[in-house]
Amino acid sequence: MKRVSYFELLSKVSPAQSALRAAESNRLFAERPRKRYEGLAPSVQALAEYVKRPENEFLRIYIGSMLDEANQKNPINIKTPADFFQQLDNALNSLPRYDSNFMAALPFYTVLQPFMENSYGWAFFTNEAVRPYFAEILKAYHANLETPASLAYLNDSYGNWLSAEASQYLSLNDYVYDPAQPHGGFKSWNEFFIRQFKDFDASRPLAPDPTGKVVISPVDGQVWTISKQVQREAAFELKGEQYYLTDLLAENADSPLLRPFVDGLAVQIVLMPFNYHRWHSPVTGRIRKVRTVPGYFFAQPAPNQDYAASFPFLSHVNTRTIVFIEPENPAIGVIAMIFVGLTEVSSCVARVQEGDSVRRGDEIGHFAFGGSTCCMLFDRSKIASLYITDNATLSDGASGPGEKLANVVQVRQNIASAL
Repeated sequence: MKRVSYFELLSKVSPAQSALRAAESNRLFAERPRKRYEGLAPSVQALAEYVKRPENEFLRIYIGSMLDEANQKNPINIKTPADFFQQLDNALNSLPRYDSNFMAALPFYTVLQPFMENSYGWAFFTNEAVRPYFAEILKAYHANLETPASLAYLNDSYGNWLSAEASQYLSLNDYVYDPAQPHGGFKSWNEFFIRQFKDFDASRPLAPDPTGKVVISPVDGQVWTISKQVQREAAFELKGEQYYLTDLLAENADSPLLRPFVDGLAVQIVLMPFNYHRWHSPVTGRIRKVRTVPGYFFAQPAPNQDYAASFPFLSHVNTRTIVFIEPENPAIGVIAMIFVGLTEVSSCVARVQEGDSVRRGDEIGHFAFGGSTCCMLFDRSKIASLYITDNATLSDGASGPGEKLANVVQVRQNIASAL
């Protein structure tokens, strides 16, 4: 079975694929019993109450208009604001289900994507006052995925997460799990999502570093883009999208933390649904700063924008954890990593704090359930070579000097070396 990247999964798709998304949304709407308003989850009720306030007429207009626009494009069962809040409650009480295209695994994205891509949905989801309410909804969803009840589809029945098909797709035999135990021995869905390898050194061997100048990948994923021109406040483009260094790192323009990355090098890696979702230190060194920045949920950069093509935009507006590492070898230069949540919960959980010492390859954090991407920033004047490419046609999965460049990378694989 072909393994689908987040770029493929979240990009604009054919009418047939859009119809499949609508069908999955309709299935979710039809299967769940209709609730009275007071039966909705407290976090959903809170958003509905806020929208109902007399002064928030513009939010009600956004919701009504985004529903109309979405239904004109591809008819769905969500026709009224009451339907919309009911469907939010449905998604909140749903569990990720295994399927080969991962639509059923991402209930919030499947439900909200038709609205995210139109102009009124964009205005609603990027409204600053609405953001905290979605944060509470997703916090409640995250709590659901930490409970034993979240294990409902984590079994070896056909079409579930431990089935023969899923086991092969996810390479489950490489991970710590016991097929003889109920639910593979996992205590919750999120424990399954951040599962660890049985033999980490065998599954993700640490690239040799004879010179002390090797930088390894902090995550599994696909190299989505590489930019060799990073600016402080002016926008710099990555495949048609623009970054602002100050916004990306959530630092003032005069912050000394920005200096190494002005006219620097940016590498963006997008994790895939089947990937290992833990982060590892790319170098040996000291943690200079760690910061988690709250951001938007279900935002796109502009109406009708391809969601996957908006990864650069999402990296500086979505919830993200920023880690600065000062390498033990000063020849490498300071490295910044921005771990970004994309869909569903995508909680960013750092396991290090300022002042901690880390060894190359040490675990430093993880993503909870949802889509994810990592943007790395380098001092370009310090980097001699990259062993990666953002052009998949140039890649054969190699990872070292003298070989073809890698587009799909794994944790602890050599991706760069310093001068």
